[in-house]
Amino acid sequence: MTRTLRLLVAVTACGVLGASAPAEADLAKWDQTKVADLAKQLADATQALNDTFYKQPPPGAGSMQSRAYQQLRQKIRAIRMEAGSLSSSLAKGEGYEETLPSYESLMEMVRAARRDAQQVFSTADVQQKATAVRVVLNQLSPYYDPDAVPLAAATR
Repeated sequence: MTRTLRLLVAVTACGVLGASAPAEADLAKWDQTKVADLAKQLADATQALNDTFYKQPPPGAGSMQSRAYQQLRQKIRAIRMEAGSLSSSLAKGEGYEETLPSYESLMEMVRAARRDAQQVFSTADVQQKATAVRVVLNQLSPYYDPDAVPLAAATR
């Protein structure tokens, strides 16, 4: 095969392979009002989760759950603060580019809290508030993450 023919075959193969590669998922069409409303709902839901978690009786000091409880308590407080910051930024008119770092930070905290929550007993009302947060996050995520997978209920 001549050098030119090999080059032509290689270029054609790349074109065919490139055309058949799966397309990356798209973000949901940005709607500032909708995203700001969801962020406000998230801030309210995380505040309710935080308040309810603090009302839950902590495990005994010698309990194996005590440290995990304290770590989860701190993460829930941080999630509440980040959700409030995201909501405030969106309410001021900041868009996707400006709020993406806040969203990403929030989701890192949520993933860490979900891991910790598996080790801590939670009352039904805390679980209900956590579900409300999860529902709003699942609605908000497609605006920030094209490959967002809905969060499932945390299991213990």
